[in-house]
Amino acid sequence: MKKAHIFTLFAVLLLAGCQAAIYGTATEFNKLSLEMTKTQVIKALGEPVSVSVDGDKDEEYLVYKKMKHAISAWPRTYMVTLRNGKVVKWGEQYDEQNINLY
Repeated sequence: MKKAHIFTLFAVLLLAGCQAAIYGTATEFNKLSLEMTKTQVIKALGEPVSVSVDGDKDEEYLVYKKMKHAISAWPRTYMVTLRNGKVVKWGEQYDEQNINLY
């Protein structure tokens, strides 16, 4: 390999690793279990990037940005749903789309 190719590969891996350090990875959701409280979720995952509520359903939504893997192209959006103050579900907020055109 040429030196330029090696340098480019190293730069890409370094930048991807930096994003994982900033956002964390989706494997952190393995720490969650049903019936956890909001305090327990925040202790396990850190502060969410946003919080919203649906008063009609008595649900609260904690939104997180995490890298799907340690080396991923961009962070994904994940949501933890609490009903009556307890975790009832969590997961990726949007379906993954294949953006490769080749």
